Amino acid sequence: MKTALLPALGAFALLAACGDDRVNPPNEPAAPLRTPEAMQPVEAPGPSSLASRGPRSFVGVWAANPAWCAQSQGQNSPITITPMRFDAYDRKCDIARIDERGSGYVAALSCMAQGQAVSERVHMGAAGDVLTLTYVDRDMLTAKLARCPASPRAPEPDNPLAKMMKKDGAETPPAAPPS
Repeated sequence: MKTALLPALGAFALLAACGDDRVNPPNEPAAPLRTPEAMQPVEAPGPSSLASRGPRSFVGVWAANPAWCAQSQGQNSPITITPMRFDAYDRKCDIARIDERGSGYVAALSCMAQGQAVSERVHMGAAGDVLTLTYVDRDMLTAKLARCPASPRAPEPDNPLAKMMKKDGAETPPAAPPS
């Protein structure tokens, strides 16, 4: 019994020797770190900072006329939107920023159109397989587009609880342990 008690008392003595003088009370937070490592940005700025972000609703291939979905080039080709790109017939754009607004999202675009650098904003509101685009900097010009068949969709985020639940929302009983 004494042999088990001695190591426990020794550990307690070491912990007690640390003291509370190095711990900040809750009403006095520690000063921020100013080391070169701490001052490094977590993520590089720019369009790449939007990777895997943004709403999934507008990601895909969209066209005003379903017959245009089969055309890969030309004036009547579909618009392709990813979390980082907005590409249409007459312009190829990086999505520089996305802000949630009301029933959709406003994307700030940095585009190349006919060899010229162009910046514009577009409001994107999706309801199922219909996307409404409102070009904010083009006198609120609006276009309704339909999702093209076999259009890529942004992946659904992983839900660790999904595997534990049935489709109707009832819980799945735990699996029997292997024998």
